[in-house]
Amino acid sequence: MRARILGLIALIAVLTLLPADPARAAWPHERDGILLGFGLGGGTAGVNYLDVDTDRESSIGGSFRVGYAFTPQIAAGIEGTFWTKEVIDDVTWTFNVTTAALTYYPGAAGFFVRGGIGAGSMELEIDQGGGVTTTASDDGFGFLLGAGYEWRLSRKFALGPAVDYSYAKINDDISLNYVNFTAGLTWYF
Repeated sequence: MRARILGLIALIAVLTLLPADPARAAWPHERDGILLGFGLGGGTAGVNYLDVDTDRESSIGGSFRVGYAFTPQIAAGIEGTFWTKEVIDDVTWTFNVTTAALTYYPGAAGFFVRGGIGAGSMELEIDQGGGVTTTASDDGFGFLLGAGYEWRLSRKFALGPAVDYSYAKINDDISLNYVNFTAGLTWYF
């Protein structure tokens, strides 16, 4: 599992550090109308239970977004992130935060910052063998903050790195947070 995560992180680094092709620069950052995107990468997560922080764990993380670009500088929509890991044999943690979010592209260029407020959840899944799985989940308040950059691969398609910080307050006793580093794909329709 660790080798797959390291391989995924290496792939993200290669894709995001490639020099921009001069032909790609011919496509301006046009943003108007519907947008759809997702990202995949890795991240680190921690849980606070009764004011005690767990050790941070590394694993697979990702993001999704669907929304509307009102101008080349402002987009609004539903954005979410997730992080998941099999922490011990047959026990998997999954965290996610889904928000109503705003994305701002300063100067209508490739750099962006985003933030959103909504709900967060955590799920614990235990595979008991013999086809029996037990799942427990809970949800609460959540938010996310992020930043990244888009390189245009075509007039309506972009690729780029992003970093997202997600937080969820599940109840009075439990909160969680995770930071994901992803390579994202976004289509502007």
